[in-house]
Amino acid sequence: MNVRSPGRRRLAPACVAALAAALAGAGCGDGDEPSAAAKDPFRAVPQGTVVAPADKAAPRWEPVTTFSGTGAATRTVNIAKTAIQWRVRWRCEPGTFSVAISPAPRSGSARADGDCPGRGEHSWVSNGRRELRVQATGAWRVEVEQEVDTALREPPLAAMRSPAAEVLARGDFYKVERESRGRAILYRLANGRLALRMEGFKTEANIDLFVWLSEARRPRTTRAAFEARHVEFAALKSTLGDQNYLLPRTARASRIRSIVIWCEPVRIVYAAATLTR
Repeated sequence: MNVRSPGRRRLAPACVAALAAALAGAGCGDGDEPSAAAKDPFRAVPQGTVVAPADKAAPRWEPVTTFSGTGAATRTVNIAKTAIQWRVRWRCEPGTFSVAISPAPRSGSARADGDCPGRGEHSWVSNGRRELRVQATGAWRVEVEQEVDTALREPPLAAMRSPAAEVLARGDFYKVERESRGRAILYRLANGRLALRMEGFKTEANIDLFVWLSEARRPRTTRAAFEARHVEFAALKSTLGDQNYLLPRTARASRIRSIVIWCEPVRIVYAAATLTR
C-alpha cells in the first residue's frame, strides 16, 4: 500500500474559488500575507464550508444508462425529478455526431454536436422522461448521468451477505472537525478481499472528500490523523447515506485501526471511526 506523507497534495485550483469564503479565515482572503497561525494546516478551521443544506448530500453524478451503436439510434431515459441537472457524455469515431433531446428544454439548445473522432458532453436542466436521438455516420458510445443531492442508498454487497463473509470490526463515526455520524463495518469476503460498508453515514456536505485507512487508534485531531500512517484509497461516494467500498488488495486488516474522512480543499479531517474487533 502506498502511504500518504505530509505535504504531498496541494489545494486544487478549481476548489479555491468555490471555497474562497470558507478559506478566508485560513489565509486565502484579502490578498494580505497570511499570519504564521493562518499557515498552520492543523489549526481549527472556521465553520462555513457547507455547500448544501444539512439534510442533503453534496451533489454527485450518478449513472442513468449507457448505450452505443453505429449510425442513428433513439433511446428513452428517465431523469429523476430530484435531479439538479443531467448530461450526455459521448465518444465517437471519424464522421459526424449529434444528439438531440425531446421534449426540448425550457431554455438552451435541445441539440449538441460532436467533433469526431473525439469526446464531448452536454448538460441540461430538466427532468422526467426524455427521448435521445443520436445521428452519426460512424461508431459511437453515449453515457447518460444525472446530478443529485439525495442520500445514497446502496444495499450491502451480495458478498457481504454470504455465510462465508466475516465481520472483522466495526465502529461509530465521531466528530473530529465536523459533526458526523454513522457506522463503519469492515468485512473479509469469501475470496479474502476486504470490504468496507458505511451505514447511516452523515457528514457536512462538501466537495473532494476522501476515505482513509488509518493506523491511528482514535484520532481526535487533524494532526493526529495526518501524522499517523494512512492510505487514501477512495473518494467518498456521498456525504449522506449507505455505501460500500472494496479495499485495495494490498490492504491488511491488522493495520486498519480506524476509518478517516479527509477533506482535501481545506485539508482537515471531518470524522473518524475507531474499529473494534
